[in-house]
Amino acid sequence: MVNVWNSKITLCSLSLLLLLTDCVCSLKCWHCIADDCENDPAGNYKAVKRNCEAGQFCQKIFFEMFSTTDNRKYKSTVRGCAWDCHDKNDFINCTRDMFSSRGCIEKSCCADKDLCNTASTQTGNTFTRVSMYVIFAIFIIVLNR
Repeated sequence: MVNVWNSKITLCSLSLLLLLTDCVCSLKCWHCIADDCENDPAGNYKAVKRNCEAGQFCQKIFFEMFSTTDNRKYKSTVRGCAWDCHDKNDFINCTRDMFSSRGCIEKSCCADKDLCNTASTQTGNTFTRVSMYVIFAIFIIVLNR
């Protein structure tokens, strides 16, 4: 009887440890600094999945400006990890002077799921966490029989 009780405690402890391990992992974000990062990173060989440091956000920055020097419009998109990230959208109030001098930026920040700085929605991290809760609940039900 003691061995069964010890194995139940061990099984519960391992299940709880797995559940907590999922919750404390660092955020994984797309990292892309290239000429075509505006494309969906899942299909872009220049974009890589990168683990951020604890406390960092995923960010996606779109930059656009018009150069009066060479009469050209420049665009750039960058994805990566960031500290203290805040959403920003200069395009709402982007004046002609702003657009032709320093350019306008749209920055989006997220930390609610892995790879959230992509073009499409991802639900992998949420699905994994819910799955672990279900597995843990099943273990508890089985052990209490």
